[in-house]
Amino acid sequence: MNEFLLRYRFRLLLLGSVLLCLVLGWPEPPLWLKWGALLGLLLAGINTLRRKLLLRRLALLIGLFNLALLGLGQLVALPRAMGDGLGSIALYILLGATLFRRVTSERPVTGELVYGLCALYLQIALAFAFAYQLVSALEPGALRGPAGPLMLDDFVYYSLATLTTVGYGDIHAIAPAARLLAGTEAVVGVMFIALAVARCVALMQDENSSGEDV
Repeated sequence: MNEFLLRYRFRLLLLGSVLLCLVLGWPEPPLWLKWGALLGLLLAGINTLRRKLLLRRLALLIGLFNLALLGLGQLVALPRAMGDGLGSIALYILLGATLFRRVTSERPVTGELVYGLCALYLQIALAFAFAYQLVSALEPGALRGPAGPLMLDDFVYYSLATLTTVGYGDIHAIAPAARLLAGTEAVVGVMFIALAVARCVALMQDENSSGEDV
């Protein structure tokens, strides 16, 4: 079991990331579903960081903090910065930064690293989604949509549309901070595609070299 978790760590992290994106991208999901999806991502992230004791402990601490906030937010009114994403942003940045180092520097390039790239892509989208939510909470009207106030599912959708540079135009960044975030995410999305292509080319080169050696 332990060998399985280590061997397929990036696939499990991708699965947790996809599940959380689906849950958060759905309008008003039940608390137990959000809690379960976040817990799944946290466990997958800790499994990915198992060789980094300090980072694993930090991820566990931030993840448990976020889980506690989800429950506490149902009982009391939390400060905007706490209730609207700082803890979640910190978790996704930690997982994303650690994953970035792994998928850009690890050799040989394996198929498992491609799953890591996909997981990293979704971590970036989630981090920006919570950043949009935080900006919107601190400055009402920073982002505007066609159907009134925006919720987290709207920000997840907007983040994915911006990261992929699709830009449907149904949600608009109005405030300078929101525009800066949107521009930054669009640039990151383009650069990420270049990185993904480079790593996939390296994977094919490694496979060809292995075949020639045989």
